[in-house]
Amino acid sequence: MGDRVSRRSTRSSYTDRTGAGRSTSRGRSTPRRPVSASHASTGQLRDTFDRLAISFDSVLTKNPVTRWMHDVNMAVLVSTCGPGDRLLELGCGTGTEAIELAKRGCRVFGLDISEGMVARAREKVAVEHLGDRVIIVSGRSRDVSRLVRRSPWTTFDGAYANFSLTYEEDLAPIVSGLANILRSGASFICTLPNRVVLSEVLIYGCQLRFRDFLWRFAKPLFKDVDGSKLETQAYSPWQVRDAFRGLFRLQGLVGLPTFLPPSYLHSQYSKLGSARELLQFLDLHLACRYPWNRLGEHTLFRYQRI
Repeated sequence: MGDRVSRRSTRSSYTDRTGAGRSTSRGRSTPRRPVSASHASTGQLRDTFDRLAISFDSVLTKNPVTRWMHDVNMAVLVSTCGPGDRLLELGCGTGTEAIELAKRGCRVFGLDISEGMVARAREKVAVEHLGDRVIIVSGRSRDVSRLVRRSPWTTFDGAYANFSLTYEEDLAPIVSGLANILRSGASFICTLPNRVVLSEVLIYGCQLRFRDFLWRFAKPLFKDVDGSKLETQAYSPWQVRDAFRGLFRLQGLVGLPTFLPPSYLHSQYSKLGSARELLQFLDLHLACRYPWNRLGEHTLFRYQRI
């Protein structure tokens, strides 16, 4: 069982939040003890991501699939948000998206569990002279109702969480918190790990490795992050729909990616040759359509506050 968890952790080293997961076989020789997300203290998660703060931005650029996913995610945010919008970001990391949106005229209140990430984000905001448009604080997404009291803006026109909710064992307090903060008609965009992934079914199915394309159904499910095994969550689109029911209306969903290989198999990306452009074309034109939009490595959801 220990070896199987290790293999699952390796596959689970995908881009949730940072793109910085590492295989235990390539990481530290003595991995840290697994930490359950449902029992992990804020300090335990903070320490893990504090270690990643310095290398966070460079990690995203090294993985071509992760970089592609973030570009698509950013394009959706830009097309949804406009100048003057007051936005809330859950899990802002080093502030890359917040800064880009602020340059386009938005005002962003961001929060992140890692004080190291928050410090780095504030440094970047200062360099860009955007301190009047971007405010970053430390805290967990599930505490958003309390943390938002520190915002200079009392109502929000939209919110987003890019790959940052995977360590929250329950979406309910986050959804209810957002419902109290966002005005009617406001958008919430989030990207969450999916449970059934077309590319994994094809890759592992062709090798008759059937257990390997069902690994996301494991309970508990672990992710290796800089040598620490943290319990993570993967959600089917139907599970997410139920969590938002009654408070938010689903506007659309996109598989991210559906046809390109999973981000943890990014070493195969460069070997695709001309097929890479075809797969990108399919992702850009079909991954937003049924049933492909329900079969991505992650699912990007666009919700509207009722």
